[in-house]
Amino acid sequence: NEMMNNFLLPGLQDLCVSRTSFTWGIPVTFDPKHVIYVWLDALTNYITGIGYDADGNSTEQYKKLWPADLHLIGKDIIRFHTIYWPIFLMALGEPLPKQVFGHPWLLMGGGKMSKSKGNVVYADDLVDYFGVDAVRYYVLHEMPFENDGNLTWELVAERTNSDLANTLGNLVNRTISMSNKYFGGVVENRNVQLTENDAAVDADLKQTVTGTYAKVVAKMEELRVADALTEIFGIFKRCNKYIDETEPWVLAKDEAKADRLATVLYNLVEGIIIGASLLEPYMPETAE
Repeated sequence: NEMMNNFLLPGLQDLCVSRTSFTWGIPVTFDPKHVIYVWLDALTNYITGIGYDADGNSTEQYKKLWPADLHLIGKDIIRFHTIYWPIFLMALGEPLPKQVFGHPWLLMGGGKMSKSKGNVVYADDLVDYFGVDAVRYYVLHEMPFENDGNLTWELVAERTNSDLANTLGNLVNRTISMSNKYFGGVVENRNVQLTENDAAVDADLKQTVTGTYAKVVAKMEELRVADALTEIFGIFKRCNKYIDETEPWVLAKDEAKADRLATVLYNLVEGIIIGASLLEPYMPETAE
């Protein structure tokens, strides 16, 4: 609405793409006092960087990657990417990005980060302390694309402990430990005759796990990345609940229930593997 009301409906105005207040920049051939202003040359980097050539010798990589399926930008530079950049592309006779989305900001304590205020959090420092996947997870989960997100050391630690250590880490640790302890690390589905209750519990777990893929795809189609991650972690939460429901440590005390125990652990391993495969685009190291 802002672009329509403030720029398009009143009528587009000429845009000056050079400045005399800088000595650095691309010289303007017809006036040595001018250099090209940043937005013209900066925007063209999107296509020159992947092999665009104005003389018609663009690379195969350019032909493969352009137009972009999704151009993701900060919400403070929407005007440059939805008005100026399309104009440049149309002047070149090149196709436009299929979709442009302005993502929100990461705030610090509810306000914008500022060096003068001393409230800047640097990604390298976070990665050194928490690890790159934990930082990826926090940013993607806590910055839903419809609202600004909030970032503090305390919040990253809280989310890391809650979701990554407790929900995911605890699940993987318990499953591996029991698989090693009871079956030497090798479990299989032994297709035992199930009680009505066991059959219902297994069916509910499998429905949750197998139904998550479609939900994740639907969320990502709407660029609801945080919701997609929530769906994936729903698998891990359901697996933790499955452990509580089936009580493998109790099954292990009865040799007659060894086949059921193996099947329970097999179901858990399958759930973790499927959840990890869905998690890989967001947290590749953790998923591996």
